Amino acid sequence: MTGRRARQLYRDDMDRRFHGLAQFFSCYLHQNWPDFHDTPQQAVENAISDYPIALRRQIRGELQAVLAEFKQDKELREVLNWGLGVSVHFNKAEEARSFAEDVNRTLMQSIDSA
Repeated sequence: MTGRRARQLYRDDMDRRFHGLAQFFSCYLHQNWPDFHDTPQQAVENAISDYPIALRRQIRGELQAVLAEFKQDKELREVLNWGLGVSVHFNKAEEARSFAEDVNRTLMQSIDSA
């Protein structure tokens, strides 16, 4: 199996398991996100403002499941980038975890304040 085919199977698996989260990230943090948003955090905030509360709850639940399942930072970075379509370059693997935890907190705050 080629690298491209393996990545597509991985992406398909993550989309099946975490569909809402995959859509949330890939629609707002795709490869052209800098054309629409100044920072990844701004892209996340815009996504949150476009999503109704019920979907935000679902996405947060999926993100919590991802954070719980993928304990190694390097693995989480691969899940975010290759599996969930986050086109943000994380220089260090731990930056991916920090990013995901920030998104989780932002989602929680948006849910709590609704």
